[in-house]
Amino acid sequence: MRLFYENKFFHFIVSADYVALTTAHPEEDAWPNLTIGPSVTLTPEALLEAVGEKSKLYVVAPDAEESFLRFCSSMPTVRAAGGVVENEVGGVLIMTRKGWRDLPKGHIDEGESPEEAAVREVREETGLCDVAIVAPLCTTRHFHRAYGRWEIKQTEWFLMYAPGEEPELTPEEGENITAVEWLTGRRLWNAVEKSYSTIKIVFENFLKFKMDL
Repeated sequence: MRLFYENKFFHFIVSADYVALTTAHPEEDAWPNLTIGPSVTLTPEALLEAVGEKSKLYVVAPDAEESFLRFCSSMPTVRAAGGVVENEVGGVLIMTRKGWRDLPKGHIDEGESPEEAAVREVREETGLCDVAIVAPLCTTRHFHRAYGRWEIKQTEWFLMYAPGEEPELTPEEGENITAVEWLTGRRLWNAVEKSYSTIKIVFENFLKFKMDL
C-alpha cells in the first residue's frame, strides 16, 4: 500500500515482507522505517516527522493494509480524476503548476463519473477540447492540508488521447498553471523527475501500459 505527500513516498508493509525486501535488496535498509503495533492510528505529523528530510519511509505493521486504511479513514477523503494525455506523435501533455511539473487533474463534481471529471479537468486546465479516454491507468492517494485541515485525495488516473500532432494548449491561469506543453523523450522524463511522487507512479503505470500493447 502506497501513500504520498508532495515528493515523499510512504510504503505500508508487513514485517515479514520488509525483512524479505531488505534481505534481497540491502540498499533499501538505508531508508528510514517506522514500526507500529496493532490498532495504532498514525497522524500525518507522525509520518512527516519519521520521514524527515528523506523521500521514502517504510511503515512496518503486523497488518499493513489495516494500518493503511485506518490512517486514510482518520481524515476526510476527496475524490479526484486526471489523465496522461498523448497526441498522435507520442507527445505527452505536461503542465507547470506552482513551480511543479504536473498533470491535469481535479475534484470529481457531484453526479460526475471519474471519466467525465478527467476529461473536463483536461479541457479546463489546458484548453484542449478534443480529448478522449483510452484506458484506466491507476489510483493514487496522497495527504495534504486544505482549508486548515488534513485530507486524503484519492485520484483516478486515465490514459487519454488527443488527435492532431500538436493540438493548441492554453493554461488555466486561475489554477496557478503557468505553462502547458507537449514533451517527448529526454525532456519528458526530465519533467517527470521534477514532479510529485504521485506523478512518477502514474508514469510508471503509463509505461507498463505501453509495454503491454
